[in-house]
Amino acid sequence: MRVGTRAGLALMMSAVTVGSSVPAVSASALAGYDACPRGRMCIWHDRNGGGARLSFAHEARDLSELAGGLNDHVLSAWNRTGHRWCLYENARYKGDKRAAAKEPLVGSKGNTNEFGYKISSLRPC
Repeated sequence: MRVGTRAGLALMMSAVTVGSSVPAVSASALAGYDACPRGRMCIWHDRNGGGARLSFAHEARDLSELAGGLNDHVLSAWNRTGHRWCLYENARYKGDKRAAAKEPLVGSKGNTNEFGYKISSLRPC
């Protein structure tokens, strides 16, 4: 399967623009998508940046080894890095994959659709 080229694949969402008039909020008070730091690839247990969150600078070879219950349950993501990231259906970057475009491109943020119930590893691709 070609990565990130077909409409409706994981992470094919509309872009979001944040204005400069957003008030400053402490990191501990941030929730949802707002909790994803710049320079990180963030994944969430629930849709629309809800539930448990993990963020990565480099890779995650097996989500089943990490806390948060996100193995086979990554229902939303935001790639805030300068690189495209690939999300794989199996641990250690095996199996079918989908790509998350780098910010600020369309596809850098949103819900992963049905593929989110398969994601077990991720890394820059």
